[in-house]
Amino acid sequence: MRHRALGSDRRESVALVRRFACAALVMASSPIAFLACAPTGVATVPTTDGGIARDARLLQMVDLRKQDTVVIDAMLADSSGARRARAALAIGNVKFRARYVALRRLLTDVDTAVAASAAYALGVAKDSGAVTALARAVADAPDVVAREAAWSLGELGELAREVLTVALGAGAAQPRETSTAAQRSSSVRAALLQSIAKLRPVPVAVTTPWLADSSSETVRAAAYAIGRSRVPGGVRALLRVRAHRDDETRQHVARGLARQAAGDSLASMAREALLVLLHDESAGVRMNAVRSLGSFGPSVLRDVETALADPDANVRVAGAEMAQAVFLRDTSAWKRAWDRDSTFRVRQQLLLAARAAGVATLAGDETEWSRQPDWRKRLAAVEARAAEAKADRLAIGREFSRDPDSRVRAGALAVLPVSGNDSAVRDLAALAAADGDMSVRAAGLTLLVSRARADDLPRALAAHARATRDVQDDARTASLRLVAAVWRRDSAKVDSAMRQRLSTFASAGTTDERRLVSTVTPMAAWSRTAVDAILRPLADYERIASAWLVPGARLPRAVIRTDHGDITLELFAADAPLVVDAFVKLAAAGFYRNTTFHRVVPNFVVQDGDPRGDGSGGPGFALRDSPSRRRHDRGSLGLATSGPDTGGSQYYLCHASQPHLDGGYTVFGRVIDGIAVMDKIVQGDRMLRIDIK
Repeated sequence: MRHRALGSDRRESVALVRRFACAALVMASSPIAFLACAPTGVATVPTTDGGIARDARLLQMVDLRKQDTVVIDAMLADSSGARRARAALAIGNVKFRARYVALRRLLTDVDTAVAASAAYALGVAKDSGAVTALARAVADAPDVVAREAAWSLGELGELAREVLTVALGAGAAQPRETSTAAQRSSSVRAALLQSIAKLRPVPVAVTTPWLADSSSETVRAAAYAIGRSRVPGGVRALLRVRAHRDDETRQHVARGLARQAAGDSLASMAREALLVLLHDESAGVRMNAVRSLGSFGPSVLRDVETALADPDANVRVAGAEMAQAVFLRDTSAWKRAWDRDSTFRVRQQLLLAARAAGVATLAGDETEWSRQPDWRKRLAAVEARAAEAKADRLAIGREFSRDPDSRVRAGALAVLPVSGNDSAVRDLAALAAADGDMSVRAAGLTLLVSRARADDLPRALAAHARATRDVQDDARTASLRLVAAVWRRDSAKVDSAMRQRLSTFASAGTTDERRLVSTVTPMAAWSRTAVDAILRPLADYERIASAWLVPGARLPRAVIRTDHGDITLELFAADAPLVVDAFVKLAAAGFYRNTTFHRVVPNFVVQDGDPRGDGSGGPGFALRDSPSRRRHDRGSLGLATSGPDTGGSQYYLCHASQPHLDGGYTVFGRVIDGIAVMDKIVQGDRMLRIDIK
């Protein structure tokens, strides 16, 4: 019945479209106490307001991922459109299936902000029963609602393929004149095209006509759909807009002209266009152009060397990324590149690429780096050595597992094989499991999981006890994974004393942590005796609601101070209040001070917020994902995660729009001044501090 219903739903949807077409503080106290403290300088209002109380309970519900019918229904019945919109988003974020029908009804709400939020939430929820309602919204709802409905159809993927393609003119003789998209605004057309980009394969035939649209927004979205997926059938069409006035469109063109898309027949034309784009006024275009040029191999060596001399540091980094494919065994080219640029990130990339290419030209330089006082260079030497096809990873691990810097030790363990029966790796992992550094311990315990045996249980429980004092939960979780692995692999050898110890185990821990072991080991009692810690009391949610969610509340601003200058951000407190609140408090506590931008991917993101500097650090608490209608546009501020609901202190800034991140990550601000400063940042540059205004 379900499959028939979906099929019927799809046919009705297509028919509809056709018809309408015609820290310091963190270390000094517990994470819970830190989260509960009020941010400096934020005015609050009394919490006797019934609306504030409802806002607070909704925030708590979403934070705990608890489906509370009373709270949701009260918010949906509220006279405030803003509260009804927040309730709609909450239904999607907590996957509240019992209220999906209510979301579909809200698509026709008289308040377009409510209707738009409902349309977006249906995509976040991936409600397969919403195709018809979303198709109707794309066809005749106000633009702001239709745009979100189009996005949500893309999230539904294959279920919405027909709806999306028909809306864009599939089967129409003149799609740009007679289709649903032709009757809508450019923002709706762009949303439909960005959703088309999520389909595999991307339907090129309905996408390419829109490259001739009069709207730059539409053309950019069509170029994105074709260029990001590097669809061979779209190369000729991309070539026609290679000189488009919009620089992001040219970026997508440059990405889409790679060798694998151009094939033999269009290779020469694509390469010729890329050579022009390599000298584009936009650094972002040049970055994408050199990456695509690199796919043509040694024949473009001189052109890639041109990029390695570019005045923009991130263009040079992008050029270094292509060295392996282009330089091959040309020793003089490797040496020229190394001597030309002393930038850390460029040279780090060259060391990796040379090893991967099996070239020994930079071996002496790599050895010199392995002895440098700068831990980043020693870690780069470890990673470079491990990149060689025949690398002796065990020897690398042994040599650097004794490094004085824990970040290098963790990196050395990361190059060891995750699985295997080799006793030497076990020995290194066992030593690491008792290391003084949390990340090293987590790496060692992880290596033991696939090699687990009964005598690892005392080690795992000792590591768990020690990890309860850690700022983050990496080692604690790894210790539990090891316990579960031992039981699966070697439980017959576990003695009665250890069985008794496991059966009476009780400790503070999250539901997810207990679930790792409570159903597969004798530790079932833990799930009955341990209680999840509530991150904050209701009063704290009330404080946040009264600070950020009252009508007319001022958007806070943050200033990121860097060696290149200042970047001023506007924070979206009403859209992601828990994330903004944590960010503001961390900044006020001095957590964001004298760190490095530990990850910069040219023309993608700039990332910071890790006090360790290697990408593994955090504040000691986790934030839930809070996707909203805010998009990953150029200059957007997002919450970095390592998986669902694992956000903390790390954040990223987008060099260019990244539609594929929408809905998967939390956008909680945007750059309003200093975007040129953001563009100058290279991996390893300093972040001095963040000030809140």
